Amino acid sequence: MIDSVFVYGTLKRGQCRESCWPVQPLRVTSGWVRGALYGREDYPALLPGEHHVAGELWTFDAATMPTVLSVLDEIEGTDGNSADDLYHRHWVQVHDDAGEVIATAYSYFYHRDPIADGFFLVPTCGEKQFWPTEAR
Repeated sequence: MIDSVFVYGTLKRGQCRESCWPVQPLRVTSGWVRGALYGREDYPALLPGEHHVAGELWTFDAATMPTVLSVLDEIEGTDGNSADDLYHRHWVQVHDDAGEVIATAYSYFYHRDPIADGFFLVPTCGEKQFWPTEAR
């Protein structure tokens, strides 16, 4: 069973939705996933790609994962990965700074055209993409 969620935007520590987590994590670890990060002022959008998207791996007691996913699905606008969702929840491999896989986690991928919705491709800083961009 997957007991972690990888976040790259408003659910990270210090961001506007940090207080939305329904339970305390066992730990929060820095990491990155492969993808393409798009951003705008209010929130980011992850899509499939080959960049290293920086974020946080939030790990929970396995018994709390149904609650965590239920709350996050509502926040992210997904209803079972249906056609009208804003985001879809998928599994990702999370890497540490050495490039080693440290976990398989859930993460949320944008399910619309980011350019049409006013997003821009976030520039890389070194080999990683970060949101918010001014944080790096």
